[in-house]
Amino acid sequence: MKAIAAVEVQKDVFVEWFFARPKWVQTAAARLAASRKFPSDVEIGKLADLCVAEANGVAGAVFETVPHGIFGAAVGTASFKLTKLDKVVGVNAIRHKASLDFGNSDLSVVFGMNGSGKSGYARLLKHTCGARHKSDLLPDVFSSTKTIPSCDVVISTAAGKELLQWQGDSKGFPQLRSVHVFDTAVAESYVDSKNEASYETRQMRFLTSMIKICDAVAALLSDRKGALPKKLPLVPLEYSETAAASFIAQLKDTTTSIALNDACAWTLTDDELRLETETSLKKHDVAERIKRLGLDKRTLMIFQEAYDAMKLAVSDAEVAKLVAARKDAAAKRKAAVEDAAKAFAGAALDGIGGASWSLLWEQARKYSESTAYPEAPFPVTDEGKLCVLCHQPLDDAARGRMSDFESFVKGGLESAATKAEKDYAAAIATLPRVPDQVKWDLHMEFIKVPAAVGSALRTAIGLRLEAIPKTDGAIPLPEVDWSVVDLALDATAAAQTKETAALEELAKDGKKAELEKKLKELKARQWLSQQKNAVADEIIRLAAIKRLTKAEGTTKTNVFTAKKNELANNELATGYRDRFVAELKTLGGSRLKVEPVPVSEGKGKVSFKLAIMGASKETSAGEILSEGENRIVALSAFLADITGSGQPTPFVFDDPVSSLDQEFEERVVERLVELAKSRQVIVFTHRLSLLALIEEAAGKSVALSINTLRRVGPNVGMVDTLDVRHGKPDKGFIVIRDQKLPQIRKHADTGDGGAYDAALKAACGDFRILIERTVEKILLNGLVERFRRSVQTQQIKSLAKITVDDCSTVEEMMTKYSRFEHSQSDELPGTLPSVDELSADLDVVITWIDGFKKRVA
Repeated sequence: MKAIAAVEVQKDVFVEWFFARPKWVQTAAARLAASRKFPSDVEIGKLADLCVAEANGVAGAVFETVPHGIFGAAVGTASFKLTKLDKVVGVNAIRHKASLDFGNSDLSVVFGMNGSGKSGYARLLKHTCGARHKSDLLPDVFSSTKTIPSCDVVISTAAGKELLQWQGDSKGFPQLRSVHVFDTAVAESYVDSKNEASYETRQMRFLTSMIKICDAVAALLSDRKGALPKKLPLVPLEYSETAAASFIAQLKDTTTSIALNDACAWTLTDDELRLETETSLKKHDVAERIKRLGLDKRTLMIFQEAYDAMKLAVSDAEVAKLVAARKDAAAKRKAAVEDAAKAFAGAALDGIGGASWSLLWEQARKYSESTAYPEAPFPVTDEGKLCVLCHQPLDDAARGRMSDFESFVKGGLESAATKAEKDYAAAIATLPRVPDQVKWDLHMEFIKVPAAVGSALRTAIGLRLEAIPKTDGAIPLPEVDWSVVDLALDATAAAQTKETAALEELAKDGKKAELEKKLKELKARQWLSQQKNAVADEIIRLAAIKRLTKAEGTTKTNVFTAKKNELANNELATGYRDRFVAELKTLGGSRLKVEPVPVSEGKGKVSFKLAIMGASKETSAGEILSEGENRIVALSAFLADITGSGQPTPFVFDDPVSSLDQEFEERVVERLVELAKSRQVIVFTHRLSLLALIEEAAGKSVALSINTLRRVGPNVGMVDTLDVRHGKPDKGFIVIRDQKLPQIRKHADTGDGGAYDAALKAACGDFRILIERTVEKILLNGLVERFRRSVQTQQIKSLAKITVDDCSTVEEMMTKYSRFEHSQSDELPGTLPSVDELSADLDVVITWIDGFKKRVA
């Protein structure tokens, strides 16, 4: 019997690469591959536990490995379609509770003239899909009502329809993240700046998720470390440089319980030794006492200096000097007065030279020199000058008197008297004040003078100071007995000197330093014994921190980033470039020398910027290309970026052919129709040419639906449910006659003039458009049509049916209704026809078309 050979599973190089990663990382990868979703917080916690267990060699941890073959087949995204935007509120000027139905067609065109609400719907789609390049979604700026934007999004999947309710503050639905919107903002982001690739291979997406998982585990481990704060108190500063402080400084997670018990040991004998040492130090606290004595000596010196100065100032010798100065000033003043009396014996007034007169003269001098005549020496006796005392003109006699007065003042006797008086006043001013009561009492206490004795001495000093300025030497001054303070000062100074000498002598044998060191060590060890439990907890905490830190080292993501960059260079970059070249060729831009260049940004992020090939200096594509070329390049980059995933994600294009010429526009239409064969494509446009080209290109190969948006008064975004412009002309005229006219008549019956005029004008405009379509579809039978390159030569024979009357009918109706489709001069405003007149014209055209179609060419 032959043995059955085992089926060999082909090895996956990418999976093999994972086998070199930590086991917990392999476990995370295996679980991610199996679940295909990012782990929950609980699952991240379990991965963190495995990470710590592996890093620290904990037995019993169960790990998983990544199986081969998990990346063998691509995993697709479930296809869906955007079916409807419903109950739109607070979006630009779009009508409240408006609705836009895309239906179930593969290609949906939303057509509308400028200002009809297309961009509002496109912006809303970008917000509901969470697009990157989206602008703020503003409400109606002309409305005072504050409304939060909201809407319902209906999507259809294989399981049926699903309703998603969106609010303005949300970030978009995860289900709609695969919907991609192309508009001007997106176009600019591709051409004018680097743009992060939105497509990644499955392996790259897997690595992106693994990076996020590692970061989440690292963050959780960091949080766990943060949840283990240090509770051990700091070693008090006074216990620094002790054995206890050294033990704390060298504390590790490996510190044993034996070492802890030895360091924290504290017995009754240790406590008795501490008390004994403290008692000894109280007797030999040399350094502290010397320091205190130094402060006391300074205090004594300051008081001694102030005391001696006061004692000298009120001494009999100094008082005698003051009395002599007073007598000298009086004598000199008397001599000056007598001299003035002689000099001015014939003066009109008495007292010249006296104290009052001298004061008056000096004040007059100050006034003259500072204010009246600052430029001339006092007294000013020039012709025409005024007296500074009476402000009267000076005659010859007055000038003479002024000069005589000044000569007298400047003379010897008066000058000597003035100086003697100033010297006496200055001497009196230097007398000390009575000592402050509080400070005096403190000083008396410091030198051990009884409070009553000190207070009596202060009172005596005050009485003597009060009497000194008044004495003339004839009456004895109050006496002050300084002896008590003198003796106290000498005794205090002697005691300080003696104690200082004794302490300095005591410090020489080093006993104090020895006792201090011994007490410091004892107190530090006692403190450490009190912290034993906290120290034990700290050892446990350090061990936990070490385990977590070791585990954190295995969460580094640099290997994933390097691997992802490698994949990007090997797969994504090359693939994106090829897709871009292919898209650019398809859209007719092969002549444009533009290429995408990958830019690595770390953490596995890969971006692309568009560069000019062969340029002599680095220049952005946006600076070189024309506006139309920029648009076609941006569209190529967008399609290359998004289609690389191969997933049938819906595309939304807001005015995709802006600034494009006819050739580019046709190429874009062909690409849009081709895209619609594999996914839903929604196009917003205001260009009839684009609509016509899409209708022709879609043909019968792609299901096409068209929504026409209108603006009626202040309301925009209104879907024209009776749109007649894109169907067959004969049916369009019938719709106007049978459906729109009854609504217009209803407005007339209810008296709603605004609605009546708007509806009637819109119907007239539709009439005008349908007349043009009649020329293309009825008269020419599709031979040539606007915005279409081809000519259907097989229809030439139908031209034989046309008569002069046919031309007249078309010309008459075209002329009559053109004024409702095109703007008119203010001087010649268009007048709306009546409902009956429009009805009659409709009957004429409908009858004529019916007859024309029955003719045989």
